[in-house]
Amino acid sequence: MLKTFWGIIWRKMDKQYLHEKLAGLRNKYVESANEETTVGLLDEAKMNKKMLRIKKKLVNLEMERCQKMIEHRDLSKIDQKISAQKELFKECCQQR
Repeated sequence: MLKTFWGIIWRKMDKQYLHEKLAGLRNKYVESANEETTVGLLDEAKMNKKMLRIKKKLVNLEMERCQKMIEHRDLSKIDQKISAQKELFKECCQQR
């Protein structure tokens, strides 16, 4: 019984940590992108449309990764997708 109690506590703490991580990612990427768009800081000189799409896709993939982590599912495919998007973003940065 004690073992299951600590298992439940651990899962709750694990989920809480991941929910906080998700909120931090949303704040860091999604909300900051929305603020920059409304203020007008994201013009063609700073970031092109392709880079913005990649950035938003990365945020969605990171959120999906956290969700899979909460559900204790395999992360290998999502990690591959994330690394591919990061490489695309690096290539876009180098082209500029």
